[in-house]
Amino acid sequence: MTDRSIKIDDISVPEGRLRDVDPEWAATLAGMFEEVGHKAPIDVERTEAGFKLVAGGHRLAAAKLLKWKEIKARVLEPKTDQPAAEMRLHEILENLARKDFNALERCEALFELKRVYEALHPETKNGGKRGNQHTGGEKRQIAIFAFCQNATDTTGLSRRSVELAVQIFEGLSKETRERLKGTALAQKQSDLKALSVLNAADQKKVLGLLFAEPPQAASVGDAVILAEGKKLPSASEKMFRSTQDNLSKLPKASRVILFKHYQKEIVALAKKEGWLDA
Repeated sequence: MTDRSIKIDDISVPEGRLRDVDPEWAATLAGMFEEVGHKAPIDVERTEAGFKLVAGGHRLAAAKLLKWKEIKARVLEPKTDQPAAEMRLHEILENLARKDFNALERCEALFELKRVYEALHPETKNGGKRGNQHTGGEKRQIAIFAFCQNATDTTGLSRRSVELAVQIFEGLSKETRERLKGTALAQKQSDLKALSVLNAADQKKVLGLLFAEPPQAASVGDAVILAEGKKLPSASEKMFRSTQDNLSKLPKASRVILFKHYQKEIVALAKKEGWLDA
């Protein structure tokens, strides 16, 4: 790996980048570059025509806004016989290290990390040869664990968070992923999870309700109910369900205090229902 200044015109940006460039963030970086200069080099790989961007799309876009002729770059040298997978892995890990990654982008990055891991370790993709159902399943479990262990070691995320992110991204249809990009829903993993358990047709219905003008639902949960042809619960019904669900979670001492607060109502109801005579 070597650092050098490279002409921006010699750098191509491949299609299918893990992360689209946000024009506002690129403009912000451009302002920062004018104040303090460009500190972190972008990553590129050498091609016959020049160089291809691997990581640093926003930094490159910022440099173009400033009409720079050159930019600091690290020229990556492949170390395996699968340079495409190796460079994709570098891009993924560089993006995962960013704090401004939203939930959808993180799920996609971890899904891509799994795909690249299996490309670099093809023996894990299908769990190896299956002599019978039992050994095949066992090998598959070993393969999944191997990937998750690799992912947790390289990203610092827990095994469960990696598994969940991959599961969510696999559950979202391609159309849903595209519609979610740049929206508030892409920020919340809980919303993405709720969508991912639906089939593609239902995902489309739910997003249609949420993105309508004006929106026909205030949350994914409400949109799912409406998509099923049901009525939304009233505010009082929602409050009742919430109270009912949380009452059992209160410690016994706290419930006693609560019951004492409503003693008159409870005693009156007990007499009316005949609970005291039972």
